[in-house]
Order: sequence, then C-alpha cells, then structure tokens
Amino acid sequence: VPVVRKAIESGKIVGAICNGASFMAKSGLLNNVKHTGNGIEQLKLWGGENYTNQDGYVHQQAVADKNIVTANGSGVLEFTSELLLLLDNDTPERIDMYYQFNKQGFCALFPN
Repeated sequence: VPVVRKAIESGKIVGAICNGASFMAKSGLLNNVKHTGNGIEQLKLWGGENYTNQDGYVHQQAVADKNIVTANGSGVLEFTSELLLLLDNDTPERIDMYYQFNKQGFCALFPN
C-alpha cells in the first residue's frame, strides 16, 4: 500500500486490473477517482469501510481517471489501451487501431 500510495501522490500512472482494483478499494485508493473492477459488490466486499466512493464506480471494461487505470478481469485490451493513452505511447488513432486489430482479429479486419 505505501508503494502504490506514494506512486499516486507522485503523479505516476498506476494500473489495477481484476483483483488489483479490489486491492485498491480495500486500501482506500479509489476514493477520489472514477473506477471499475469486478463489479460494485466485490469492491464493496473487499473494500469494507475503507471504500467510500461507490458513486465513482463505472460499469465498463476499463476506466482511466487522474492517472489511475482500473479494469475488470476480462478488460485486458481496454486496460492496455487506457494505459497506452495515459503513457502517450502513440497517437490515439494508432492505439485504437491496435485495439481494434486485437479485439476483432485479423480475419475480421482483412476478409478474403
């Protein structure tokens, strides 16, 4: 928790997918950001009294807010896309192109 808290306070990009988002809820690290995870019920269960931002929960594959990216366990492509956007890894158009390529597959994008 101290390492993640320090990273957040230093403005570093932090990613939490699947139970990582639940860990963040348990640690109170999602209380000031929009976020997602493996459902609001799991975040409430793991977070207990430390999780006070149920209104910040967004029911989608991945959410980026204030340099924190969260995702549910099946949101690996969306999670990666959000991280690449925050890291300014490439243009948003190219990041979306790679996302679509991996999401839809070669055969769907390049039919015979």
